[in-house]
Amino acid sequence: MAPRRILPTDLPPGSPLARRLAALGSSGRVTVEHDGSPVAAVEGEPLAVSLLAAGQLTLARSVKYHRPRGAMCLRGDCDGCLVRVDGVPNVMSCQTPARAGMVAQSQNAFPTAGIDVLRVTDWFFPRHLDHHHLLVQFGGALNRTMQVFARRMAGLGTLPDAIASFPRSESLDVDALVVGAGSSGVACANALARGGARVLLVDEREGPGGMRRDDPMDDRAYPGCDPAVTVRYGAGAVATYDDETLVIHEGRGVTVRARARVFATGARESVGVFSQSDVPGVFTARAFALALCHGVLAGERVALVGDGLFARSIAATLGDRVTHSPGAAVVEALGGRAVKGAKLREGGREWTVKCDALVVDGELGAAYELAGQAGASVLWSDGRQCFVPESDAEGATSREGVYVAGSLRWGRIDHDARARDGAAVGARALRDLRGEGR
Repeated sequence: MAPRRILPTDLPPGSPLARRLAALGSSGRVTVEHDGSPVAAVEGEPLAVSLLAAGQLTLARSVKYHRPRGAMCLRGDCDGCLVRVDGVPNVMSCQTPARAGMVAQSQNAFPTAGIDVLRVTDWFFPRHLDHHHLLVQFGGALNRTMQVFARRMAGLGTLPDAIASFPRSESLDVDALVVGAGSSGVACANALARGGARVLLVDEREGPGGMRRDDPMDDRAYPGCDPAVTVRYGAGAVATYDDETLVIHEGRGVTVRARARVFATGARESVGVFSQSDVPGVFTARAFALALCHGVLAGERVALVGDGLFARSIAATLGDRVTHSPGAAVVEALGGRAVKGAKLREGGREWTVKCDALVVDGELGAAYELAGQAGASVLWSDGRQCFVPESDAEGATSREGVYVAGSLRWGRIDHDARARDGAAVGARALRDLRGEGR
């Protein structure tokens, strides 16, 4: 069955998700357009979630062979949800709030991403195409013909309908910039502000909470920021140079100069490596949980793999609606245009489950890029199987004035532990700003 919206009455009375969805009941209903068809949406929810609720699993096509792709992460970390929105190409629909009258179109596909005749390569070459060997073997004429064809098939999107205009950039000078408004980022910003520092806290999402915003078993109020903290939500830090960081907020470029920069950018979820991991219907556990928090069930027959925070929350929320294999590994996702099953392995045993959503709580990769740009040394962690910024016990890195906090440095730790770590890192940064050192 296709994904669908769920109501509080579909859940056990008094459950955290039921309370969340009851609060969403007052949100405005709007209509957006996708490939010429009207789609019902909730104002402000991610456009990708609106399309998912309408049964649109396939939102994009791969660049080269036009294979179907879907919204796998809902975090802006993959390209499975790229669409053209209001004439602007390559918009991440998972990061774009739905609003009335919005027009979304498939790109890199004909006629739509759902039915793309440009996928003919796979039909004509079922054992895959070695185009380099083919072009050399048959010479110049075929080479020239294929180049014309390839130019039409490849690429992502076409030029915008209109030349965009952007507001004038601005510059800000602060004592400390904190990137990330999850548990650790908010605690860090509060510690700095309460010590008298001028603090700017930015986050690309529309409010605080970080991972807690996507946990269907967590409906507690998020910790608030001290009134002395300047906060900008919907503001993504995209690059950092020397002591300056570029933040994009409401289409405006903001150059932030700070004596201390704290990166509480968290971690990225992954489904891991297995055959057909990119088929529509494969989700990270956090993506599936995020959709649930917006009242969208991304599958009726759910195969859930892993034992992390989000896997446990999904299992507790949906109960016997999911087949949970906490200790298994995925060998292969089954299906062509969408997931129809999965082959799993645990110990020496392999088995197959039928499903229309394969949800994997895989390894966390540290979102270290900004800290690395800022000058922090980055090392490979065998334990976490990813690159991690090198830091001391209080979050200070090899670059003076650059700090890391929360799950960026520790990986899987709970909300309270992240908050404690953020407060400790903020206290260290404050001492350094005052010239007190350790």
